Amino acid sequence: MAYKKFDDPAASGDASVRKTYGAFPNDALRRAIQSISNRVVAACGTAGTATTTFQINVGTGATCGVKLPHNVIAVINGRWGTCTAMENIYLPKGTQGSGTWVKYLVSSKHGTAATVTAGNEGASATAARLPDCPDGHVAVGYVEYCTTSGAFIRFGGGTANSYNVMTGNVANTCGTVTDWQDLLHMPYDES
Repeated sequence: MAYKKFDDPAASGDASVRKTYGAFPNDALRRAIQSISNRVVAACGTAGTATTTFQINVGTGATCGVKLPHNVIAVINGRWGTCTAMENIYLPKGTQGSGTWVKYLVSSKHGTAATVTAGNEGASATAARLPDCPDGHVAVGYVEYCTTSGAFIRFGGGTANSYNVMTGNVANTCGTVTDWQDLLHMPYDES
């Protein structure tokens, strides 16, 4: 037989008398753990055969944005699956100011669900940081883009034109790709 202590909450299940934490700290911790535990296991070539070298090879898309040229086997939230190769993954909508560096994270869910997320604008390459990995995604790579002569206008999804080309916009004179990196999971430290 169970007895009620004097400070037990009401039998209604009301937990308001107990200490509760806001959603932000718990969600931030959950996302941080998810970002480093979701990881790439293997990169595949054509027809599911393993590549001779373990390279994801994220790069510039054929007509716009970025590409994930190989199927990637990944563990996401404890589930094993394949992130399918994709071409022309649109950049996020927005504008990158002149004379700034931004790191664009390439991540994917299982299936054909790759996406690009923009980090902060930095006044130098070391000031630009990767954004948080979207919920339920695995980080597969990133590109660092430096604008040199004018703002980089990104029209975002559905617009395959020169404004979404990673080598610049408006006759490709806006900026340069300074670094492409493949990732197996989100880095612990970017330095």
